[in-house]
Amino acid sequence: MSTYRERASHAWTEDSIRLIATPSSFAKSALMYVQEVGHFRTLSPYFTEREHLNSFLIVYTLSGLGNLTYKGNVYELRPRQTFLIDCMEYQHYATAADPDQPWELLWVHFNGESVAPYYSAFETAGTPVVTLSVDSEASSMLRELIVLQQERTVRSELIGNRLIIGLLTEVLLAAPELSISVADAPEYVRNSIREIERHYREKITLNRLAGLSSVNKFHLAKEFKRFTGFSPNEFLINVRMSHAKERLKYSDLPIAAIAAEVGIDNVSHFIRLFKDRIDATPLSFRKRWQRPR
Repeated sequence: MSTYRERASHAWTEDSIRLIATPSSFAKSALMYVQEVGHFRTLSPYFTEREHLNSFLIVYTLSGLGNLTYKGNVYELRPRQTFLIDCMEYQHYATAADPDQPWELLWVHFNGESVAPYYSAFETAGTPVVTLSVDSEASSMLRELIVLQQERTVRSELIGNRLIIGLLTEVLLAAPELSISVADAPEYVRNSIREIERHYREKITLNRLAGLSSVNKFHLAKEFKRFTGFSPNEFLINVRMSHAKERLKYSDLPIAAIAAEVGIDNVSHFIRLFKDRIDATPLSFRKRWQRPR
């Protein structure tokens, strides 16, 4: 296991805040929890350089300028810009050299069993730095986390869990791949979505979708995934699985008949697709959710 390493210049004003938390066993097993949280008004030459720390870090710039070096790239940090990083990776962040623009930041180190999937989803954006909207509640959530650390109760840990999830959600939604919505998609993407939703029982190919709007099928596939997060085929499968779940819960149709009704002729293939996405076989799903008659 690699050894934790850190160098830092703790140059910040006397009214700056840094609070260290000690999470309970319950928090560590069930929640996203705060490790440290704070509000710094930095002074030159403030910096932190570290790696191999089992923690995730969100930093929100309130004012001034900072910079971040992470995974071989350097990023400038301006007001409303936020970064999310895995502190196992090498990182260096610092106030800018300009003494007239000292960096003021809110930050939280946090962890938990369910943090890694959020980070993995964010990591696909290709940049650790995002710009939050002017009406973002990130700064108020970070300030509330600071206040909560004075309480040190299970209640404060539960509220902290909710706030960290809220922060992660805001950061993820600001990522380039997730900041766009289907409403912004080109008409040919929206046409393809409607075609799938209306005709999911039929054989739907990429050629068929591209032909609807006379666009290149490879361009369509790329833009479809950009605006929905799914390939056309994966989107089709998800629509079919949603309709299959409805029939399993609210009808007595045999599994093979349900498979055929949602457009999948091979029942074994249907069962595999269902289990891969629902983590249950169609039969076990039906037994779990169908009400006794």
